[in-house]
Order: sequence, then C-alpha cells, then structure tokens
Amino acid sequence: MKKAILKKNAAIGLAAACAAVLLWTQRDATPNPDAASQPNGNANSSTYASGIAAPPASLRVAYTAPTPRTPAQAKLGAGQLLEAVQTLPPELRAQALAAAAQGTPSAQAATAASVRAQIAALDRAGIPQRWREGEKVKVNVDLALDYAAIQNPHLLAQASGALLAVLRAGGIQAQDIPGSPVLEALVPLAQLEWVAGQDAVAGVGLMHMADTVAFSDGATASGIDQLRALGNAAELPQALRKSLQGEGLTIAIMDQFGNTAGEIAALQTANEWPSNTAAEPDNLVMTPPTGKAFGAGGAKHGNAVTEIVYDIAPKAKFRVYDAGANADWVRGIQNAANLNAQNQPQGEPRAQVITASQGGIAGAPGDGTATSGVYKGLYDAIDAASRNGVIVINAAGNHAQAHWDGDSGGAAIANVAQDFDTATAGVQDTNILSINVGQGAAFAQCYPLFTAAGAAVANQLPITAYLSWNDWASNGNLVDTDYRLELVRWRDQTQAFGRDPVTGRWGNIVTPAGWVAATQSDQSQNGGAGQEPLEGFSFVPSSNMATARCVDAYRGLSLGGAAISGGGMFALRVVRKSAGAANFLRITTGKLPLQYAQNERSILHPADSASVITVAALNAADSALEAYSSRGPVLAAGGARPAGQAAGNAKPDMGSFANVDTVSYGDNAFNGTSAAAPHIAALAALGLQHQRQRSNATEPAALPANATTQQKADRAALLSQRRSLLADATYDALVQVSGTQGNDLGAVGFDSSFGNGRLKFHAQSQACFLSALYAPAYRSLLPAQASPLPAGQLSYDQLRTNNSATCSTVN
Repeated sequence: MKKAILKKNAAIGLAAACAAVLLWTQRDATPNPDAASQPNGNANSSTYASGIAAPPASLRVAYTAPTPRTPAQAKLGAGQLLEAVQTLPPELRAQALAAAAQGTPSAQAATAASVRAQIAALDRAGIPQRWREGEKVKVNVDLALDYAAIQNPHLLAQASGALLAVLRAGGIQAQDIPGSPVLEALVPLAQLEWVAGQDAVAGVGLMHMADTVAFSDGATASGIDQLRALGNAAELPQALRKSLQGEGLTIAIMDQFGNTAGEIAALQTANEWPSNTAAEPDNLVMTPPTGKAFGAGGAKHGNAVTEIVYDIAPKAKFRVYDAGANADWVRGIQNAANLNAQNQPQGEPRAQVITASQGGIAGAPGDGTATSGVYKGLYDAIDAASRNGVIVINAAGNHAQAHWDGDSGGAAIANVAQDFDTATAGVQDTNILSINVGQGAAFAQCYPLFTAAGAAVANQLPITAYLSWNDWASNGNLVDTDYRLELVRWRDQTQAFGRDPVTGRWGNIVTPAGWVAATQSDQSQNGGAGQEPLEGFSFVPSSNMATARCVDAYRGLSLGGAAISGGGMFALRVVRKSAGAANFLRITTGKLPLQYAQNERSILHPADSASVITVAALNAADSALEAYSSRGPVLAAGGARPAGQAAGNAKPDMGSFANVDTVSYGDNAFNGTSAAAPHIAALAALGLQHQRQRSNATEPAALPANATTQQKADRAALLSQRRSLLADATYDALVQVSGTQGNDLGAVGFDSSFGNGRLKFHAQSQACFLSALYAPAYRSLLPAQASPLPAGQLSYDQLRTNNSATCSTVN
C-alpha cells in the first residue's frame, strides 16, 4: 500500500486541526457527519428553536435591496452584481453610464484609484475572490435567444460569435461555451453595465464554476487483484494473456489541478503520476485552462484524482484537462472523445474513458437533460462522447445534506415566503445553514467570521446557494414564474439613544432581535428570451454579522493563520413573487448542511445524465454510505417532482470508496464522491481491456492499401458500433459485479443511495463479465456459433444463463 509522504504532526493543536478541516469541508469534500451534526434548529414564523421570538415581518429587512435604475441594470438582477455597480463612486458610475449610452466601453485605462474603488465595491457586495481577478468579475453572459434558436446549432453559434466579437472589441476577455447560449467573461466592474446593456444580452450573473466534489487503499478495497487476474484466464489465447493494468487504453480526467510549486514533477518523481518517456512521449498530455498555465489555480484536487487512476491503471495513457470553467470542460470532452465543435465524431476517440470529479450545483432542470442554459453544451458533449463509444464517469456530488426541495404554495397572492417544513405547524420560512468540521461536529449552526485581517481565509468560506424550479424554457413554455432567494442573518437586539420616529421623543431606541437580509438574488423571470428559473449567490459574510449565541463557538480557534473573530447565524429564505404559481423548488448549497435537508434527489449536474456512470461514496474501511453522498432519483421532465426512479436513468449507478490515501492529501484524507469516481473510472478501463480480450477474435481486419472510400466508411461504421457495444458490455459487467456476492448494500436490489451496489471484484467476477458479454445485444462481438451446435457445446444463451447463476450464487 502506498504511504503518503505528507505525515500528520502529532503536535498540531486543536485550533490548527479544526482550521484545516474547516477549509477542507468547503474546498473539496465534506467529512462524514455523525448523528450529532444534523441540523437541529426549528425556526418558524413565530418562535426560534432556542426560544428567541421571531420578529415581525416588517423588521426583517436589514439592508436596502438594490433597485435597477436602467434597462441594462435590470439585466444584472437585484442582487450582488447590481449592488456592486451601484456602490461605485459617482464619477466612475458616470463614466460607465456615459459609455453605456454611447454604446462603447470607456477607452480610458483604469487608474490605480479606480481599480481600488471597484475592488472596494466588490468587497462591499460580498463577492468572493474565486469570482474575481482584481477589479474584474467572472460572469456568465446569457444570450437573448428563444428556445427554438437555442436548439438550432447554426443560429446559436452565429449569435454567440456576434456577441463575442462585440465584447472582445470592447476589451472584455470572453469565450463561448460550445453548444450553450451563454458566454464566460471576465469584466471590469465599471464596464459590467455596458456589457449588460447589449441588445443581444438577456442577463448577467456570477459565473457557474464546477464544484469539486490513495497506492489508494480504495484500490485494495475494490478487489483489484481479482480484476487484474481476469486478464490471465486460461481460456484466453496465450498471446493475449496479461495482468490487466490498462495497456492500450487512454483515460481522460476533467478536474482542477495545482502546479504552482512543482507539485506535479514531485508526484512524477515519486511514481505517483504518469510521465512521458523517450519511448512513449504521449503517456501524459496536459491541457491547461484557457489563457492560463496548467495548475495555475493551485487546486490539488485533480492531482489526487490522477493519483488514484494511475494506481489502478498504471500502463494506460493519460489526458488531463484543467477544466474548472464550463467552457474548458466542454472543450476537454470534445477533444478527448474526438468530436468537432458540433459534437460530430471525427473518428476513434482519443480516450476510451472520461472521468470528472466535479459538477454544477445548479443551472439545469435536474432531469438528466439541459435543453437550454449554461450546461446545455456540456450535456450535449457528454451524450456525443457516449455515442462514440466512450465510457463517461461523474461523481454524484457531496450534497445530500446540502440540498432541499419541495412544492411551493399556490396561493393567489404574490410575495409569499416558502414554508420549508409543511409537516410542522406554522410557517418555517427560514432554512438555517450549518458548517461541519472534524468528523461531523457542527458548531451549533454558527458560521465562522473573520476581521479584515482574515479576509483571505474568509474568501475560502463563502456562503453559496442556488434556487431553481420547474419552469425551464421549452417549445411550449416561457420562464414566467418569479422567485427571490434571500440570505438572512440573525441580528441580536440592539439599544441606542435616539429620537423615536413615531413619537418624536428622545430616548433609548430598542431594535428587537430577528432575521434580517444580508444579500439576495432576484433575477427577472417574466417570459423574456434567454431567461432561466434560477437564482443564486456566493457571499462572504463580514465580522459585523456576529450573534451573541455564537460568541463562544470558535473561541481560541484559528484558520489558516487567521483568528476566527466570532460566529453568525445565517439562513435561506425563498419568496414566491408570482401570484398563484405552484412549482417544485430545489435549493443546493456549496456543501453547507441545511436545517431542513432532503437527501433524496440531490445529484449534481451532469451526474444526472443517462450518458454517465454516476458514482456514490462509501467509506473505504467499512463500505458504509457517506452521509454527504448525493442520492437519486433524477427529477421528472422539466425539473418536476419525480415518481420514483426514471426509466433508463436510475441513479446513482454504483458506489466506490472515499477516505483514502493520496500523497496530495495524506492518509485517509481524500474524501467525497470525488475520490470514489476515479476508482470506478480506472476499474472500468480494466474491465474494458478484459472485454476487448474476450472479443479479440471478431476484431475487424485492417483494410488493404487500395481500399475504396465505401470500404473505409463501412469499416469506420463497424468500429464505431463495436466501440459502443464494448462500452455497454463493460458497463453491464460492472453492474453485475456491483450487485452480487455481498456487494448489494442498503435496500435489496437497486436503491437511490448505493445504486446497483458496491463495485468490489470477487471470486466470481469472471462469470459476471461472461454473463454480460453473452447477452443477445453483444453477440456481434462473439464468433458465430455453428448451427446445429456440435455435441457438448453450449449455446450463448445457455452460457449466459450458467454464468449469470455463477455470478450471483453465493458459495
């Protein structure tokens, strides 16, 4: 077993230990919470769980929500971006408005003073550093296209290209997302209103970025020796026999990497990562993000994922893509699967397996599709890769406790707060956020706060949340039901000397305790082109948001060298603005457990796609399901409440191991479905290698040098069909292994937590592979049998029945 070179220091104090785990919780994967960590507040419209009386509704507004003053500002939504724009100094705002009126951006170079002013405005709006580069903010720019135009690749590409040209001419860094009606842009705050003011723009919001959701002890727990041994089966021709280690295959990894201090070279020197050699110069191909060096983001997440895949399939070739941005992810899949920009296959895929341990927490209906919006191009590319015979794997997500869904009320009046727990009397209109540390201990629903000196650490712990609902655009539907998502904080009672606004008398003015707004998201949903049923924010809370209840929660603790100044209580509130609207609502946070959480239906995008193998997380030590592991089923069409598992798209597919060793993270420290997915990817590659061995006799012969165009086309079509059949036969074999010989965990048969079961290879795995390969759908991969059969020879149907029984019968 590989031992991590990063050793734990026994002298680490409680403060540092807590701090390290807090940072891990937010950045990579949430530790497994125990029962004591479950959200336990019960705030409602009349009483808070601690006995604090909730304030009247009129006292619940702590800040003035920004109001759009121009049509361009309306496209920014009444939330953080608009707040930042409107808090710019008057002279900067005047320049921005003048530029917008002229239809061109300001040609003046930004002065040091204007840069400072823009940064200060972004700080005041609480926009985290992850969405910023200096005075510039990372945004998605939605195209003002109707549903029909979005479905037309030519019109979509034409509109994207035209807007891209306008933005670039204005000095804006931007790129299209292939297949999506959305651009990704890095925009100076002072020019944001100019961007929104373009006629081709439907709206502007914070960029959707993938949320990252080790010799791996997970490899050992997966029964890797049983799988490797299949490659030396006695009935295989001698020339084909070998221990399965990935020879002849390429695995592509879509992730976020770190290489700011020579990390990758160190891993290669330690033989933890693949390396190129003179004999094999293409063992490793690294593709950087657009406009940056590979690993410039400093995330070690993808480093650890690659370690796991390399442990299990060390003789495969690797293509790794630094793809935290959606556009880079889409282009990475197209490159790995050998697809053009319209997702048409250009021949043999460059990689036979693609894995991603990341996902989007909002931006698609949740029904396994993305017919419009930011993830349309991603789903389309994945579907095309699968059709070209690529096995695609995606982590399910670490959001089971960070997810809520439910039906909105259908009252005839507007501006109604959502009830998060309709089974309890009263209206529970706040859903309190928690933060997990250690092995699941929750700090009494108190969120850590920092002074200005700890701003860098605070930016690693933003409060991120998204709301979506089933009103996605389609041929027969416009997005015209409107909701607002609010982040509220608990404000203690205050007393100050002043004049009573009612009586006019001077004296002590008492402001009662209660929930008050901290920020909000309020985009337009009025049927306009390019709109989405989506609200979301990512907010850095400030030290002045502390509450008395949390004063001792973090006493004496620090994080990343910054002292925690106190704690505050935060909650989400949903307001239905449209009268009479009845929708199925869904909230997902950035791995922050919710007071009213719903574990089911919490799978991320694109792990809900039928074209991917979706992986749940199991503890490597005992195969227990990790409490954070996202669950199925996928939602019904359009994001509606499902009635059980979807036909042909039951999720998750199977489970694999977390809490494993990697050099990048340390002993037993790489958690989450992020760790589970690369195990499945590497095991699937070895499974595909074995199915290739088994079907070698039917491999099409090479064409002669004088082959005709038709012969070449026929062979290409045959190879394409064969790739798809081999991928499907491999998947079926993995499913059979995961559901047999003690691997069927949880409820008997398929369930929404473990899927088909744990992928751990066992002594009967060979029979499982044969049972899958002998299925009628894959007979073209096998030599034709004589008719009638020679005496004593079994038919493929009989062989399938016998092997299926052997696969599933416990000895």
